[in-house]
Amino acid sequence: PPNQFDENGKPKIVFDSQNFLSVFNPLGICKFLFVGRTGPKIIAGWLEKVCGWKNYSMEDVMKTGERLFNLKRMYNVKLGISGKDDKLPKRLLTAKPDGKAKGIVPHLEKMLPEYYKLRGWSEDGIPKKEKLKELDL
Repeated sequence: PPNQFDENGKPKIVFDSQNFLSVFNPLGICKFLFVGRTGPKIIAGWLEKVCGWKNYSMEDVMKTGERLFNLKRMYNVKLGISGKDDKLPKRLLTAKPDGKAKGIVPHLEKMLPEYYKLRGWSEDGIPKKEKLKELDL
């Protein structure tokens, strides 16, 4: 597992996790399966068997999740949500006085631009037309 306090690579982990977990609700499956190490390859196999789809891959699962995540974001953009709203709760931005996380505060302002770039979103956190076209949205 990655170092929970190392910010390097975190945007990619978040990107992949969000894409994968986005398929759970539409499929009606419990997110606790994620904790049980049920990955996209297993989900793809289930979809092949249950839906009769041929050659449905883990890449297809992840792309579907990316499409779903962007659809949700576009809905939120329509409601006025943008990068200005991509914040962590105050309790997560306050340094802990002791314990393993003593003095550690995530640098969201450092990680968000990398995350937006991975997503194909603007600096304001809005999906770019090129990304929407790529995802057939």
